Amino acid sequence: MSPQAGSRASAEQLYRRLLAALAGRARRSGSRDPEAAAQETLKRALQNRGAKVAVEYYFSEELPPGAAIPEWRLDQLFAWLYGVLQNVVREERGRVRFQREVAMGEVPAARHPSDPAPGQLDALLQAEMERIVADCMPKLEPEYRRVLRMRAEGLTYSQIAGELGVNENTVATWISRGIRDLGRWLRKRLATGEAR
Repeated sequence: MSPQAGSRASAEQLYRRLLAALAGRARRSGSRDPEAAAQETLKRALQNRGAKVAVEYYFSEELPPGAAIPEWRLDQLFAWLYGVLQNVVREERGRVRFQREVAMGEVPAARHPSDPAPGQLDALLQAEMERIVADCMPKLEPEYRRVLRMRAEGLTYSQIAGELGVNENTVATWISRGIRDLGRWLRKRLATGEAR
């Protein structure tokens, strides 16, 4: 085995150990899919320049000549990774709760098996649910409303953070709280049958 192949193998082993450590922490934090949470954490963390430089420095077997010591110490890098991981796990739990709430409130589709197109009743129910969500959105805090709309448009956490001039942890917090508050308003609206 060439020295380069050996260093690549060592770097891979370090990377796998980092993923395993993150997956273990995700499991202890209650993640249903710890490996996916660990992968998502690294993906998001590497979008931050400081984290990316630190990961490359601390987890590369061979550094290029003259490589500077990163601004982030190893303990800062781990603190950042664990913070991102906590947000990833929190979002996962929020999605599971939201899916459970929606599933409990869903009306079974009354369709003929040979007709995959939604019937008129399905279309009416979908339109009514969209109207209720649209009516509840203005009740959210402005920053929650804004980040939820941006996320629905497909922007990533880092893109939203850059556009709003805040960090990704703030974006994750606002999204989590926005989803929680929107769910609360939707439940209230559906329970009371409040008119428009």
